[in-house]
Amino acid sequence: SLNNMPSGIDGKFVKPLVVLSIDEKHRHFWSPELSLDIERKEESTEIRCTLGPRSSLWTMFATFYGFSVLVGIAGLVLGFSQLTLGMNAYGFWLIPVSIILIGSAYGIALAGQRLSYDQMLKLRSFIKETLKSSNSKDTH
Repeated sequence: SLNNMPSGIDGKFVKPLVVLSIDEKHRHFWSPELSLDIERKEESTEIRCTLGPRSSLWTMFATFYGFSVLVGIAGLVLGFSQLTLGMNAYGFWLIPVSIILIGSAYGIALAGQRLSYDQMLKLRSFIKETLKSSNSKDTH
């Protein structure tokens, strides 16, 4: 039940998932979410967990990576077009800009992972303990 959540963790149903997150008081930009997909089988229950960044953060990074790649492709097209026309190929300068943007996003993502590590462990240990205790209740 989501009513008996430990201190520091919030839960909500987002059909068909159960989403656990850090409570609002302790949540920051990099705080992770744990999504549980629970599927009943004939003789068992299958639980799939995904622990990662909030979907809005994930979408922001995917968009930024996509934009950075498009800048690089635009630089290639512009640079080759300028070369073909015998012009100064300054468009190629967008390629290193694109690489710097991608590298910066990757570095920022790594820093965010480090900042959210303790909260990821908290969510992970909560679900492991919950599954362990519910499993021991089933066997008794």
